[in-house]
Amino acid sequence: MIGGIIVSHGPIAKAIIKAAETILGPCTDVVAISTTGCALKAVIEKIQHVIDIQKWEPGTVIMTSLKGGTCWNAAVTASKKNKQTTVVSGVNLPMLISFLTKRNQLPLDKLTQAIVQDAIRGIDQF
Repeated sequence: MIGGIIVSHGPIAKAIIKAAETILGPCTDVVAISTTGCALKAVIEKIQHVIDIQKWEPGTVIMTSLKGGTCWNAAVTASKKNKQTTVVSGVNLPMLISFLTKRNQLPLDKLTQAIVQDAIRGIDQF
């Protein structure tokens, strides 16, 4: 199963997983990492530790809150050391639900494309 890591500032990562669980039930193989109180190097080490311990096959998707910030920079750095790891920014509930419901049907590259598209589709104005 493709694993997921959500990296965010504060409690956002845990909260978004909790929100997905209220819709889908228990969410397995997805881990929340907060950058609060951590230097960039420590966040990279946290991400690397999760990847090393979980050994998800056929890969890992790291979803971050903001492109260009600590979350993104740590995820990109960690992904360079790990084949079969992709990084996407702008994590939201539609992205996570897409990830959780499609990860068993799509290969890593197609899954990454699908969750980005679904995240964008989840943004609208009335």
